[in-house]
Amino acid sequence: MNEETALGNGRTWAKPMLLRHYLELILENAGFMARFAMCAMLLAAAVLWLMPRTYVAKTTLMPPEDPNKQNTLLQAAGNLSVGILGNIAGVNMTEVLVEVLRSRVMAESLYVSQNLEVLFLSEEERRLPVTERFERVRSRLTETTRITANKQGFITIEVRYATPAFSFNPADDDSAKVRAARLANAYVEMLDKINRRLANAKSLYNAEYFLEQLQIAKQELDSAYANLEAFQKSNKAVAITEQMKLQLEALSKLKASIVAEEINLDLLLRDRQPSDLLVVESRNRLSELQRKYNEMLLGKSDQYAMGLEQMPALAREYANYYREVKISEEVYALLKQLYYKERLQGYRNTPTVVVLDEAKAPATRTSPKRLETLLLLLPLFLLAAVGWVLVQNFLQRTRTEEGYARLWQLWETKVWIFGRKQKKTLL
Repeated sequence: MNEETALGNGRTWAKPMLLRHYLELILENAGFMARFAMCAMLLAAAVLWLMPRTYVAKTTLMPPEDPNKQNTLLQAAGNLSVGILGNIAGVNMTEVLVEVLRSRVMAESLYVSQNLEVLFLSEEERRLPVTERFERVRSRLTETTRITANKQGFITIEVRYATPAFSFNPADDDSAKVRAARLANAYVEMLDKINRRLANAKSLYNAEYFLEQLQIAKQELDSAYANLEAFQKSNKAVAITEQMKLQLEALSKLKASIVAEEINLDLLLRDRQPSDLLVVESRNRLSELQRKYNEMLLGKSDQYAMGLEQMPALAREYANYYREVKISEEVYALLKQLYYKERLQGYRNTPTVVVLDEAKAPATRTSPKRLETLLLLLPLFLLAAVGWVLVQNFLQRTRTEEGYARLWQLWETKVWIFGRKQKKTLL
């Protein structure tokens, strides 16, 4: 088709530009597009109005204290004035608490205490077997709850709860707000109960272990007293210098620290692998303590010039008995302190989590955001209306203009016939 067409009297008609053609087409159908967008907006508003309203309640927990910074054994050993014991690099307690909040134990506790069947299951679903009911409740509880922790260690618990579908009763909104806040606070309450139960059980378990060691230490102490008393009776009084007394007391404290670290290592190996970082650190500390003890015993320490082997025979024998008594006294005192401390901790009732912000009933809904959604959908509906007009115009032109006849011919001969052949082949 030529770009210009003769109209008579020397006049010609120029083919309009493509952009101008589309602008004219849009302006000619502006009324239709406005009606289309308006109807779509009314339909969207009706859908948004019928959608359930969702409310979110949030509670925030303070960063937990790390119990591994200095455990019970090291604190007790620190009271012996032995300054070579360092802190233990502990696990990330924030991550531990997050995993507890997401655990099956937490879901089971909430399932019972909060009667989650009523919140998440329909009447028909409540007739299912107990195991299947619980799994459905747990799945929906996971979808409803969002638990996060930031770099500073603060833990945030967000609970979403929605009103029933097609509900227009304001009481349903109030109920959803209260239930969301109550469930968020229930997470904190159950977390504290689970932590106390686990911590108390661990303390009582340790107390039993320390009681066994305490009984052994008591027998060793009685035996050391008896040996020293028998030696004194047979050899009368044997005097040792103040320097040797100080050295023996230091040796006894250091030996008690070695025993404390051996107990600590034994407790660690009950719960951890030999390659664990805490186990390796404990072994290193134990080796260092043993090295210092041997140096002090041989007189190689900078603080003491004479080892036990350099004493007179009778004084050395007395010093050995005296040393065993002091070591047994220190070990017995340490184990007794540990036993009563773990015993008391086994029945403690102090909170294990600190709440920074308690969950309150939310004042506004989280979704649907009706006004924002409608403002976002308006340009999309207008674009859809423009696309509809352009497609309609294109189809109309293909039926009236000769230039599109070959397009339809190719469609029928190439695409359509090929599709029919493929269909016959499959049949």
